[in-house]
Amino acid sequence: MKKQLLTLVAICAITIGANAQTEKGDNLIGGSIGFSHNKQEPLNSTNTFSTGNSKSYNIAPRIGHFFGKNLALGLQIGYGGNKSESQSTYFLGSGSPQFINSVSKSHSFNVVPYLRYYVDIVDKFKFFGQANVGMAFGKSTYNLMLSGNYVTETTHYKNTNYQASIDPGFAFFPTKKWAVELSFPLLAYSKQNMKDDGVNLNSQALSNETFIFGFSSFTPGIGVNLHF
Repeated sequence: MKKQLLTLVAICAITIGANAQTEKGDNLIGGSIGFSHNKQEPLNSTNTFSTGNSKSYNIAPRIGHFFGKNLALGLQIGYGGNKSESQSTYFLGSGSPQFINSVSKSHSFNVVPYLRYYVDIVDKFKFFGQANVGMAFGKSTYNLMLSGNYVTETTHYKNTNYQASIDPGFAFFPTKKWAVELSFPLLAYSKQNMKDDGVNLNSQALSNETFIFGFSSFTPGIGVNLHF
């Protein structure tokens, strides 16, 4: 009986220790980083082919307060950037090849309130779901060059993006106060408005809506939080 009682006390102690970082009244401060890369190359071609690559990154510091056990409300303020390059080559008869090159660069700041809920798995490991609703604003530049007549165009845009997402993830607590996280976007919606500078005749203002669900959008983010 004594041995069973000691075992029960030990289990309770482990449970309390695992939950202590996300109790009501606790706070968290930390952030996450993310990076993605995409590359396109032709496998075969007759008279035309295209190549391209894109890179994007984001940095997102955050703060939060636990209003209930495992339930936190917080604010995330971040910065992100993207660069995309593409080249298309056309072969017209026996003439010289024609090239169309484009480079797009963008950067933005975002402000995102979030709601997060943790679920205990085992000691030191928790699963969480996070709902985000926010806004991003920034600028982008688009460069276009045609080799046939050496036309070069540069257009500047002002971007505004409204976004909402659900991001699940896992948190590992190596110590009572520190958590290392891995998260990914599962469900996301965004509406982007791009206003051009009106310099080039071929440029135009754009409005774009995007809805993403599932692992086709898998872009993992790694984060570290201090709980206190």
